[in-house]
Amino acid sequence: MSDRRSSSNHPDPTGIQTEKRILESVGLFKSAVEDKINRLAQANKRLKQKIFDLYTIFELSRKLNSVLDLDDLLSEMLSTLVDQLGIRNIAIFLRRDPKQDKLSFLKLKGTSPVSSPQTKHWEISTKGELYRLFLTEKESLFLEEIRAFINDDDPEMKILRELDCKLCVPLISREELVGILSLGSKKTDLRFSDSDLEFIFVLADHLTVAVENAILYENQKSVNAELRKTQRQLIQSEKLAALGQLSASLAHEVNNPLGIIKNYLQILSEGTDKSDRDQSSIKTMKDEVNRIARIVRSLLDFSRPEKEEMVVLDLSSVLRESVSLVDKEFLRKKITIKQDLSARLSPVMGDRDQLKQVFLNLLVNSRDFTPEGGEVEVSARNADSGVTIEFSDTGPGIPEENLTRIFEPFFTTKEE
Repeated sequence: MSDRRSSSNHPDPTGIQTEKRILESVGLFKSAVEDKINRLAQANKRLKQKIFDLYTIFELSRKLNSVLDLDDLLSEMLSTLVDQLGIRNIAIFLRRDPKQDKLSFLKLKGTSPVSSPQTKHWEISTKGELYRLFLTEKESLFLEEIRAFINDDDPEMKILRELDCKLCVPLISREELVGILSLGSKKTDLRFSDSDLEFIFVLADHLTVAVENAILYENQKSVNAELRKTQRQLIQSEKLAALGQLSASLAHEVNNPLGIIKNYLQILSEGTDKSDRDQSSIKTMKDEVNRIARIVRSLLDFSRPEKEEMVVLDLSSVLRESVSLVDKEFLRKKITIKQDLSARLSPVMGDRDQLKQVFLNLLVNSRDFTPEGGEVEVSARNADSGVTIEFSDTGPGIPEENLTRIFEPFFTTKEE
């Protein structure tokens, strides 16, 4: 009896079961330790990635603060996103002017999936469903999520598909949608991770501020350029007004003595025998006085322009008439005149005499500055809003420093 009880109290006299339990415990412990190590390794990897992302954002933000050129800014930012996220491509649509009713396609970085010739004309309307969706949701959406709101046959959805868009990120400032980023698929064909999305969202905020600053700077430059242009025009107008007053005053002062000289020359002419050789000198003096009178008359015309006689014109005939008046002078200088006039130029409204004077001035300038044996070409063709006329020659051209003065009355670089 006692032997049986002893046997039941010690069922594992060799310790095999105990050893198995110990081994199982060690195995479990080892597995738990390995799992813990793996989790720590993953957490460490995520932490390192986050530190790297934050460093990238810091460095990029520092650069963006010093970049005001919009094109350079977008190139820098989009290239960084392509490299950092390992995506195939990224595109941006921006509303550069608050008055515009569209977001215009501006730039694409990465491996382009786009083969459409309409790329430059891609737009996202502020009245379209895509714009309204992002203005309402104010958060990034995957293409699958967008499809829940917008039909696939929508033209703007077609644009996103052509861009191989997987994720759309709105750029929002002061409750206004100023742009949209279209992110393509990852090169690994994996989905965007949580850390990817966090990086994108933080960078999108920085990009929105930087883009707004660049657009403001761009608009300011445009305003300043327009202001400088207006100032130059105002100065030119004042100069012309002063010149006109001076011309009128000068013309009146010169006309009086000219009239007296002309009268005396007429008296001399009548009192001199027509066979007298002095008659030739008197005629020469008369011709020169008349020439001075014409110059004075042109000064008066400048200060007090005559009313334009606007009629429907065939510019081909006006151009041919102008060329015919100077072709002999061109022939003497061995300069070839080529005419490339469209067979059917659209009729235009204009003053025939004034246009002919403009054409003659251009032709005479070409004659004076084109070297012997050179070539002058006159061409005219129909354009969207009228007719385009071009004069070109093989002369040296107008020096850059004189370009701003070419419409200034009486300005010339000719020595005589």
